[in-house]
Amino acid sequence: MNGWTTRAFTAAEAAALCGLHRSQLDLLIHRAKDIAVLFCEKRGSRRWFSIRDISVLRIAFDLERAGRTWLTAIGAAFDNLEHPPDSDALLIAPAVQKRGCGLPRIIPDRDVPRQNFERSEIIVPIGRIVSDILKRAEHVAV
Repeated sequence: MNGWTTRAFTAAEAAALCGLHRSQLDLLIHRAKDIAVLFCEKRGSRRWFSIRDISVLRIAFDLERAGRTWLTAIGAAFDNLEHPPDSDALLIAPAVQKRGCGLPRIIPDRDVPRQNFERSEIIVPIGRIVSDILKRAEHVAV
């Protein structure tokens, strides 16, 4: 999907699309400036974002709120958003990140009742979040 990785959104648009205040987005970018190439591109003095970048930031924001460090949250979100997920996809991650604890994975929403959880898990509705961002991006691009 070409529009998925095309960096055509300004920082203000990216903040609005991922549901963050512009100052929150600026703070998050500053905290991860060494890996900013994973979620934005700088042209001159301005930063540009793709829908994938915006989705990575939004999912990473949720993972950080659930206890991940900002860098591991970005890494997990980036790894799981190579392509847009199905709208019913869920990101399942161990509640406590320890060495050997396991990496987050996506499963379809319909499979949740059948899961046999042996430890606390974080469940992020990644498909619904990305679908919402895609819908809102259509209105911004118009």
